[in-house]
Amino acid sequence: MSNESDENEKRSKQMVELLKSMKDKGKTVFPGSPFSTWLNGVLIDAKRGEIELEFVVRPEMANPTGILHGGMQCALMDDTIGITGATLGYEGFLISVDFHVDYLGRVKVGEKVRVKGQIVREGRKIVHAMAEIHDMGGKLIATGSSNLTRTGFRPDYVRQLGNE
Repeated sequence: MSNESDENEKRSKQMVELLKSMKDKGKTVFPGSPFSTWLNGVLIDAKRGEIELEFVVRPEMANPTGILHGGMQCALMDDTIGITGATLGYEGFLISVDFHVDYLGRVKVGEKVRVKGQIVREGRKIVHAMAEIHDMGGKLIATGSSNLTRTGFRPDYVRQLGNE
């Protein structure tokens, strides 16, 4: 295993531990992101390349009919994929280069949803990920897939892991 792979593995374990410790403290799921804080997801499970979060659908997330807005569905999945990408332990930030969504169901204000993110493939420069939104009964609400590119930008959460 190369030194870079060793460092990625170390950061990956630390990120998963950080996320789980935040869950244990009842804090918002992802450090340093105002948007993630606003979404206010609760971590259900975390491991390398997989995340499961729970969100409450608030009125400001709804369209005029009182159901979860399509743009918010994208946001929930994109944010979940971003957090999932952070569990890979890369020193640089992953940024979406595309995002595809299928809207398949609906949830109302006041209901909760579970969003699962999973890394499907890790290439040298491109990472492919998928996400699904389910209502609390397990019904599929939306699916999303994204390709992300590895960048040289070192986000704050990497610095928080103490590897610098």
